[in-house]
Amino acid sequence: MSKRNLLNLILFVFVTILVTLVIFEPGKETAIAPNTLTKLKTENIQHIRIARPNEPVIELYKNEDGWQMSQPYQQSANVFRIKSILKLLNATSLSQNSLVNLNLFEFGLKKPLATITFNNDVSIEFGHNKSLNHHRYVKIGSTLHLIPDTFYYQLAANSESFINHKLLPEKSKIQKLILPAMELEQIEDRWNVTAKNDFSADAINQLIDEWQLSQAYNITIDKKSNKLNADVKIYFKNSSPLYFNINEEQNNFNLTNVETGIRYILSADRKDKLLKISPAINNE
Repeated sequence: MSKRNLLNLILFVFVTILVTLVIFEPGKETAIAPNTLTKLKTENIQHIRIARPNEPVIELYKNEDGWQMSQPYQQSANVFRIKSILKLLNATSLSQNSLVNLNLFEFGLKKPLATITFNNDVSIEFGHNKSLNHHRYVKIGSTLHLIPDTFYYQLAANSESFINHKLLPEKSKIQKLILPAMELEQIEDRWNVTAKNDFSADAINQLIDEWQLSQAYNITIDKKSNKLNADVKIYFKNSSPLYFNINEEQNNFNLTNVETGIRYILSADRKDKLLKISPAINNE
């Protein structure tokens, strides 16, 4: 073998050894996957029940139309909040201990601050937090876990925050819209407007889209009222009509569903977008 070939062989063997050391790193322990709170898969969850002391029970279920709330309100549910809650299933369990010889009172689990049950099967009870570490004790069966504290505050939110913030149902299609200053009705795929203005088709569709897509930034509960005297009446092709009363504040424009008392709080600049059509501009 020539000196050149021998040198190349030595270099090849040396590089191979270096690559092997980099890949396998002798002496380094294999990383262990962290323990998760449960083995449940989020896509298999169909029912959620949340109980807190002195608060109404919240019941949520999933059907072909998505997540719904059955208690304390019968409404479409806030999907973003539910997705945040479902992350609890795979939260990292920082420690696990048997509760057999432990005092539940020490961990705030004698009277849990909140209990969430998935599919009427697996219940997670929330106890005290370790404020210095931002962790919280939770109980599943006879096991005590320690998890990040953020999940508790999702469950501690008021019941209204679990309601879908959209003004209208997800799959609804407006057929007729009665506003304080005008009426719009779709007849044979064309919108008829009672107001005597020159409105473009695009401007009309923009108004309809505002109603179909608008979401409140907050929700509260107000008193119910008579739907016959509602400020806004909306009729759909595929679902029951909705009736809203208008309430204005300094920085907000509010719409209250007169039949449920749910008040949708929007910013003040939403008023004209939901109640007016921009007149067509004459460029001649």
